Amino acid sequence: MSSRLKDIADEVGISVNAVSYALNGRAGKVSEETREKVMRVAERIGYRPNSSARAMRKGKHGALALIMSPDPHRSFLAPELMLGIHRALTQNRLRLLVDYVTDEQITSENSIPRLLLEYACDGMLLNYSAHIPPELGELIERYRLPAVWLNTRRDFNSVCPDDFGAAKLATETLIAEGHRRIVYVDAAFNQSAASGDIHFSKFERRAGYEAAMRDAGLRCESVLDFGKKTTGSRRESVNACAARFRALFARRRPAPPTAAVAYGGWDIDALLDAVGDPSAIITFDRNDDNLNNRLLRGLIVPFEEIGARAVEMLLRRIDNPAPEPSEVVPFRWGGDG
Repeated sequence: MSSRLKDIADEVGISVNAVSYALNGRAGKVSEETREKVMRVAERIGYRPNSSARAMRKGKHGALALIMSPDPHRSFLAPELMLGIHRALTQNRLRLLVDYVTDEQITSENSIPRLLLEYACDGMLLNYSAHIPPELGELIERYRLPAVWLNTRRDFNSVCPDDFGAAKLATETLIAEGHRRIVYVDAAFNQSAASGDIHFSKFERRAGYEAAMRDAGLRCESVLDFGKKTTGSRRESVNACAARFRALFARRRPAPPTAAVAYGGWDIDALLDAVGDPSAIITFDRNDDNLNNRLLRGLIVPFEEIGARAVEMLLRRIDNPAPEPSEVVPFRWGGDG
């Protein structure tokens, strides 16, 4: 028994077991008032739990790992996603280890990341959103490590946003407002597809738009590339795209679109330049500020909820490694929506 634990117990007037519950965040075992007293005394006397000893006793390390590619196009980490992960870790008194995994590490038996070979963590959050190396999944299965995929569409063990449902809702909203000629815009779709670094949301949002249009008996129309190719700055590319949109919305035959569902990114600057009316555009973004700054309405990608749910799913898989059906998290309205 740690003499420090007994010192805390004597000062607070509770048992050593109760002190341990308070320090380890065991909800329901002690009151919040008691937990706060324990934490104040522990801080004052400089007590720090011995995480290594605790891991040996429990057979767990109290740590999760976040595995990513060093290529940001393949492992985009939204701040909101990290916030959700952190929130769930804090609630469960867990630590997070972060490792960047190159393709060479994945495919070489001699340089598989230490986290995969040594039990330095209890489970893994896999943040690969595009060009996912199949070898990574194979290694996870081979070493039987509990893992959950972030922001990736899989049948099991993943938590991802409902991009299909969000795009369908956006399109249905415009239809309900009286629009019948609605264009879907993702001017970087073909470029992303050609590079291979394409996220599943590129397909899902377009499919959601098309489903809503078909259900309403309306004609689908999509813009999936910039049109005129440029090798200059982002502004030059946006200008070229805006010129195409202006021609689209000003054409005489067939009748021009009256509204647009936009994937996001480049499309918004170009659309606002061409359309001028923010109310005729619905897009998708990761926070309200980006929408409010442009007076736009849109649907917010639920990154924070995805991060929190992924941690909770991983904790369940640590206790029971059987595959879990993947979770799809709905978007919420943001901006002027």
